[in-house]
Amino acid sequence: MIVAVRPLVAVRRAAPFDPDFLEGSGLFWPLRRAGDALGRSEDFPTVQALNRVFQRDAPVRFVPAAPRRRRGHAVDLRQLYDARVTLDGEVPTRRNCWHDFMNALVWGTFPRAKRALHARQHRAIARRVAPGDRTLPTHRSRELDALALLDEGGVAVLARHPEQMRLQLRMPGKGALRSHIASGNAHAVVFGHAIYESLALGVTPAVVGAVVLEHDPAEADVVRAADGRLMQAIEDVATLRSPTELVRVDLGEAEFASRGTGPERPWGT
Repeated sequence: MIVAVRPLVAVRRAAPFDPDFLEGSGLFWPLRRAGDALGRSEDFPTVQALNRVFQRDAPVRFVPAAPRRRRGHAVDLRQLYDARVTLDGEVPTRRNCWHDFMNALVWGTFPRAKRALHARQHRAIARRVAPGDRTLPTHRSRELDALALLDEGGVAVLARHPEQMRLQLRMPGKGALRSHIASGNAHAVVFGHAIYESLALGVTPAVVGAVVLEHDPAEADVVRAADGRLMQAIEDVATLRSPTELVRVDLGEAEFASRGTGPERPWGT
C-alpha cells in the first residue's frame, strides 16, 4: 500500500534494510527475478554482489561510487555518471543506499532500456558542455527532464490499443488504467527506481509519468516486452523530447489491478 509519510530523503536515511520489501506492494512483481537472484540477506548486498542481478550477459558492472567532482576544475565529461555508464560500462553505486539498490534491480530487469537511456542522456549532456567549462548548465533541457522523469518515476503502460489508452489516461476522472489492466488489455510495469524506493519505504512517489507503448498479446513475457519497447522509444530521438509526453497515472489503480496476477504470468513461466 502506498502511504504518504515523511519526505523520502528523511525516511531513506533512517530506514534499515528490509529483506521482505518485495512483499510490500503488488507493483514490485517486475523486480522479483532480479531480487531472487541476489538471495535473501538481512542487510544491503555489497556493490560487487549486485552484479548477480543480470539474467544474461551483463551490459554494465556496478562499482563503488567515488567522491564528487571537486569544484573549480574543468568538467571532465568522461567522469560524469552517464558517461561512466555509456563509455566504460560502469554504474557508480553507493553501498547501503535504497536508491542505488533499487537502481541495480531495475538494471537487472530492464537492461536494454537502461543502457539506451543513459546513452541518450550522455549525448544530450555532451551537446551542452563546451571544452573548458567549469560548471554544468544550471538547468536541464526539456529532453533531459523527460529522460530523468522516465528514469526516476517512469511507468511503462503496455496496451493493445496505445492511442486509445493515451487519450483515456489524459481524460479527467479515474478508473481507465485499472479497468484495462483488470481486463487484460494493458499492463502497468514500473520502471523508475525512485518509485520502487518510495514503495519500499512507504512514501508516496513524488512524480509518476507513464509512457504508453504497444503490446502484442502473443508476447508472454511482459517485462521483457517492456524492456524492448522502452529501449525503442528511448532510441527514437523524435520521442521523449519533453516531460509533457508522459502521462500522469494513479499508481494505486495499477497496484490494485496487479494484485493476484503473480510473477508467473508476467514472466511467462
